[in-house]
Amino acid sequence: MKRLTLTAALASTALLAGCGQPADKAAAPTPEPVAAEAPMAAMPPAATPETTGHGTGIVTAVDPAAGTVTLDHGPIPEIGWPAMTMSFKAAPALLTATKAGDRVKFDLVMTDGAGEITAISPE
Repeated sequence: MKRLTLTAALASTALLAGCGQPADKAAAPTPEPVAAEAPMAAMPPAATPETTGHGTGIVTAVDPAAGTVTLDHGPIPEIGWPAMTMSFKAAPALLTATKAGDRVKFDLVMTDGAGEITAISPE
């Protein structure tokens, strides 16, 4: 800690001297007490915010091996998305209930920026 404080004091003195101010005006920082940190295992896991959205669109592809369905969907206002075509993860049971060309309505959940279809049905 002393080394860090001395390094910080020297850096601020050099910075002030470079700006044309006398170094004697620089106040050496006083060391602050350091609180003991809790071990990582004792900390609760971070909460993962989830947002749900609803939309309509046309299925353009179903890939059971990848566990995805590609939708050409309209805007999804709940998550601020414009109309676009994109792939979403989906449970295998949802993938078998739809095929390319189907017009559908769907629900999705956003977790950490990724969308997953939670329900899909014919429109």
